[in-house]
Formats: sequence, structure tokens, C-alpha cells
Amino acid sequence: MGNAFDLDVWVKEARKEPFRFTLAGLVFTMPAAGELDKAILKAVNVDNPSATDIETLLKHGLGDQWKQFDDVPAPLAALGELFRQWQKHEGTPLGESSASADS
Repeated sequence: MGNAFDLDVWVKEARKEPFRFTLAGLVFTMPAAGELDKAILKAVNVDNPSATDIETLLKHGLGDQWKQFDDVPAPLAALGELFRQWQKHEGTPLGESSASADS
């Protein structure tokens, strides 16, 4: 068996800087969107996320910080913008890649 592609090495080399943002003077940190575990694909439609999907993605991204984030009032439009900025930080919106059919 020849050389196997080492996905573990690729994951380590592809790591991006965490995404940081503030709300009500608090600093929150999330991994780059593309670093969420693949299990999230069973819970959301990443190609066309609904408001519930966006909330689920943010919950997964914020992890232990979710409760603190959720306790701070914020307009719905702010959540949409937060999601867009998180995607922008990744460089490729969720559901799209350089290998996608409509590229």
C-alpha cells in the first residue's frame, strides 16, 4: 500500500485563527466555521441555513460560551451579521468550497 493521504496532518496545517467578536463589552471566541465537527451536518442545512440552523451553528461554535452569549440581548439582524462575519473570517461561506458545482 503506497503512501496514504494523512488527513490528520492536513487538519493541523489547515487550522485558521479563531474568530473573535465582542458583544456588550464581552469578548467571545469561536473556531473558524470550517473547523466545526462534521457531526453538525446531521443537525443543520449548511447549504441554505434557516434561522434555527444559524442558531445551532452559533451554539456549536460558541460551545461553553453559549449561555453567556445567549443571556445578552441582541437584535436578530445582529445574529445574521455575526454569522456572515464568521463565514467571511473562514474565507468560504459554509456550504461552498472551491470544488462546489457552481464555482
